[in-house]
Amino acid sequence: MNKVWGQLDFIQNEVVNPNSAQLYLRVINLTAFLLIAWMLPIADQVWGMDYFVIIDHGFSGLKRVAVLLREPFFREYYQIFVYPFLVLTALAVFGISNFWTRLLTWVLFVNLHYADYEVSNGGWHVLHHLLLLSIFLFKLPRFAIDRNGAFLTTLHNLGFLFSWIQVCILYLTAGSHKFLGLYWVTGDALFVTLSIQEFSLPWIMDWLDQNTWYLKLGNWVSLFYQVSFPVLIWFKSVRPYLLPIGLVFHLSIAFLVGVLDFGLILVAAYAMFIPDQRAKKVLYWLTPNRFLKPMAGNNIINGIGD
Repeated sequence: MNKVWGQLDFIQNEVVNPNSAQLYLRVINLTAFLLIAWMLPIADQVWGMDYFVIIDHGFSGLKRVAVLLREPFFREYYQIFVYPFLVLTALAVFGISNFWTRLLTWVLFVNLHYADYEVSNGGWHVLHHLLLLSIFLFKLPRFAIDRNGAFLTTLHNLGFLFSWIQVCILYLTAGSHKFLGLYWVTGDALFVTLSIQEFSLPWIMDWLDQNTWYLKLGNWVSLFYQVSFPVLIWFKSVRPYLLPIGLVFHLSIAFLVGVLDFGLILVAAYAMFIPDQRAKKVLYWLTPNRFLKPMAGNNIINGIGD
């Protein structure tokens, strides 16, 4: 029991992995920015009046705030959702965000997502949840000095912890459901997927005439990775060997299978697992304020944020 109380005391009084959280916040906002910017050429079809889905929602009351772009009135002015979202996520990439801007970013993304959720994939749903949890990733002193600081520190630590748990839930759900089917268990899933024209490349289809041992190996490695990730990720010594497997897996989904958004969203989510000291170095090289140090003659100016 003393260990439990000690852990609770730690969660309230010290920010866990502050640099990892801030780097992850920037990366996830960069991904969200690129995702929406990538769809601008077809914005009229995705969010505007030239839609290709049935516009209905079945929601009432406060829930309708999440599906405003299912209403013809708002679809006519979808730009008031798209461009503020791009501005907010671009600012967050440079460390300029706070609780309220992140909350607004999430509300805007929910509406952009649900405008055509029938044709979205799991990556959008993951990003949906990660942006929600990122609302609570405050920029705080390392140690809390008063009750307000302890409260914000607790929210920050829980928000970052549940971001990890969200990814674990994703893998546990995806991996366990694969056992309910046939192809993943028999080792044929990669062969079947890459044999479909829409989820492959011409040179792969020309080369892929049978299910080889290395395709089966890749099948079972990816299956084992997904079901073991929720346990192994909590062991610090294992992470350097575990995460590269996931990066290869999701980059393959992005650039071989062609589900680009899903693959890159999951790659971006891995930023939360970067060790804190390494994240600190990356943040130093990313901030333009470091160039002001020689001119100002003092310490680097802190970024704008919470």
